[in-house]
Amino acid sequence: MSYEYFEHQADIGIRGKGNTLAEAFEQAALAMFEIMVDTIDLNPTESQIVEIEADNSEELLISWLSELLFLKDVENKIFSRFEISKIDDNTIVAKAYGEKIDFSRHKLKLEVKAATWTQLAIKKHDNGYIAQCLVDV
Repeated sequence: MSYEYFEHQADIGIRGKGNTLAEAFEQAALAMFEIMVDTIDLNPTESQIVEIEADNSEELLISWLSELLFLKDVENKIFSRFEISKIDDNTIVAKAYGEKIDFSRHKLKLEVKAATWTQLAIKKHDNGYIAQCLVDV
């Protein structure tokens, strides 16, 4: 499992990689949060259940990342670990582990405003899956 970033003129491309689709989605979420905060500094003592339904796997990725951003913006939660227990083309059931933002401890970096449909792709390869999109910063 891993993630990487790819070039874009104005935004940041994130690409989650994994042996399974779940791992690729987990890594995409980690890549997104790493843009915003050094996730290594988080103490993931709180967990949040996240359940998403969508029409297809591409929409599912955008909805997954968008829900995590919603939790950051509304509940001031940042996450550093994700466990997807169920995923198919239409559903995710997961736990996101993190904590509330503490400005005395967390060094915030860029703000991610949204996950976008630009360069959105879910790909299956011989060695696993890739889940990618651009995030608006």
